[in-house]
Amino acid sequence: MAAQQEKTPITEYTRQVDLEPEVEGWLEKLEKEQTQLAQPVTDDKGQVILDDAQKQAGFKVVLPLTKDEVDQGLRLKVIDSLRWLAEWCLRLIKMFGNKVAYRKA
Repeated sequence: MAAQQEKTPITEYTRQVDLEPEVEGWLEKLEKEQTQLAQPVTDDKGQVILDDAQKQAGFKVVLPLTKDEVDQGLRLKVIDSLRWLAEWCLRLIKMFGNKVAYRKA
């Protein structure tokens, strides 16, 4: 005879926290502020971990394939590596939109 497993009901506990008016105003003010780093944040080895986002606004992603190569790669079989490179290029296009450029022929 198999032992029956004991079942415990799952209960979710939530707590509503009411903030004081001056704390709410301070949080809203803090969220609206434009934050800029004086210098980049680095780890103990000197590698940059966090840089100012304003400097990164004008980046451009250059794909490793031309538009024709991407189209040809998408028609290949799944076992071909060029197919997966073309799929990866499509993913980058979806992620970055108009910031993507094809490789020049």
